[in-house]
Amino acid sequence: MGMLDREELRWRTAVEQGRFGVWDLDPGLDIVHYSPRWKEHMGFADVTAADSTSFWRCRVHPEDLAPMLKALRSHLDGFRPGYEAKFRIRSNGSGYRLMLSRGLAVERDSQGKALRMVGTMVDLTDRPGAALREALPHGGDAPDGSAWAFHQLLSGQAARGLQDQVSELLELSLLQAPPRA
Repeated sequence: MGMLDREELRWRTAVEQGRFGVWDLDPGLDIVHYSPRWKEHMGFADVTAADSTSFWRCRVHPEDLAPMLKALRSHLDGFRPGYEAKFRIRSNGSGYRLMLSRGLAVERDSQGKALRMVGTMVDLTDRPGAALREALPHGGDAPDGSAWAFHQLLSGQAARGLQDQVSELLELSLLQAPPRA
């Protein structure tokens, strides 16, 4: 098994276990797909449906919303090579949770407008040293974690086929999601 295969297996396992979430954004339609295990982690029952970005943005802490949107817009508009933001978001039942989110536009039109963006979210809330980690680069994630490996791909070192891998991962996650009631 090659190094890339091992890394892919590590982050697939992490996503399937709900250690971090994968998201796939259509900026033109303002629709986002999250991995089902992530939505379960956040306390939501309907884990397979795509959501409006406004559904998630209204859950971001008011003090964190403007900086998060500024970082997102800066990348979507092509001024930054990637997206990274740390913010608090209200879960469904456990209050605000501290998140680190990173993403990358993987598809642009001929004028440079972002058509698709993929990324990850890591919940930093319950990790030891969360307050200290806020001051560290990359949220203090240790380089040995699978979330770190995938986040590194999204911070400018995008591997060939990343878009296909994320699509496949989301499809597999949907197949493994519990049936809707």
